[in-house]
Amino acid sequence: MPKRMVVLNYHQCDPQSCENGVCRAALICKRKVLRQDQPYELPELNSELCLGCAVCTTACSLNALQVLP
Repeated sequence: MPKRMVVLNYHQCDPQSCENGVCRAALICKRKVLRQDQPYELPELNSELCLGCAVCTTACSLNALQVLP
């Protein structure tokens, strides 16, 4: 069975819309798949760390994260 993974749509991602510019999905991911160095900066996604659990997708109110099979 192929590994599921999360992808980030950078066209939908807008840290200006997040509370205090902080990506909630980056905060909630225990494996730190998403990294945001500073508030209001776009997060970076490290797909190598992703387990495909999709917890981050529910945390993003902008629906900028999607799980691919």
